[in-house]
Amino acid sequence: MTNSETVQAIYGAFSEGDMEKMASLFSDDWVGVVPEGMPNSGTFHGAGDFIQNFLSHFPTVWPDFGMEPIALYESGNTVFFHHKITAGGNTTEGIHMLVIENGKCKSWRPFDDTAALIAADQSQK
Repeated sequence: MTNSETVQAIYGAFSEGDMEKMASLFSDDWVGVVPEGMPNSGTFHGAGDFIQNFLSHFPTVWPDFGMEPIALYESGNTVFFHHKITAGGNTTEGIHMLVIENGKCKSWRPFDDTAALIAADQSQK
């Protein structure tokens, strides 16, 4: 599987709600960073930490959350996932940066419209 195919498989599993499949595509030393100020922000170590302490809160935080891929851009072992996010009735664009090593995602960092996502946070209302 190419690096871009690995990223496609990760987001495909996420969109299907298959967290087990998604987790199988993360390396054991995976690290993800959600920007400060975002709901449930922080640095997550491993798929279990990320799923339990960030992704599992999506239904409460963003009940209408949706993600639509636009394009993938690959540079060496880094893949940039360009996408649209819908939350709180608004749609914005963003980029996620994933580093792939040996067919597994080693790190993930989002570059999304954090102001729009914070404003759409339903858990605080």
